[in-house]
Amino acid sequence: MALINGRCYDWNSVTLGIPRCENVEPTEISYDAERDEEMIYGKGGKPRGYGTGNRKNSVKMSMAREDFDEMCMQIKKNGTNAFFDYIFPKITVSYGNDGQKTVTDTLTNVKFSKFSTKGSQGDKSIKVDVEGFAYGGIRAGNMEM
Repeated sequence: MALINGRCYDWNSVTLGIPRCENVEPTEISYDAERDEEMIYGKGGKPRGYGTGNRKNSVKMSMAREDFDEMCMQIKKNGTNAFFDYIFPKITVSYGNDGQKTVTDTLTNVKFSKFSTKGSQGDKSIKVDVEGFAYGGIRAGNMEM
C-alpha cells in the first residue's frame, strides 16, 4: 500500500465499530490469533513434517470507566444482566487515512472473561481493561487467521 505523504497508520487512523456501543471510545485495543503447531519427527530425529493443533484468538480493550459504564448500560438494554454472559457478534477495527484505502479487521463472536480496573492518587482518569476471546475468529483485512 502506498503511503500518502509518508503517513503511516496511527491511533488517529483507527475507527472501532462495536454494535450498540457507538458512544464507547476505547483508548486501546489489541487482538492476537495463533494456531498451535509443532514439528513431527521421524527416524534419526529428523523432521518429516508438522502437525497443527488448536487455534486461539484473544482480544483486549482499555477504556475510561465512563465508557465501560456506557457499554454495560447498552448490554443491559439488550437483555443481558451479566457482562461476562454477553457475546459481541462482531467488533470491527478499521485503519485508514485521507487518500488511502481503508482496511478493516473483523473480530467475530467476542466474549470477555476478565475485567480489571484500578485507581490511584494523582490519576486524571480511571481506566478499565477487559480481556477475552473471539471464538468466531479474526479476519485481518481479507485474510482469515
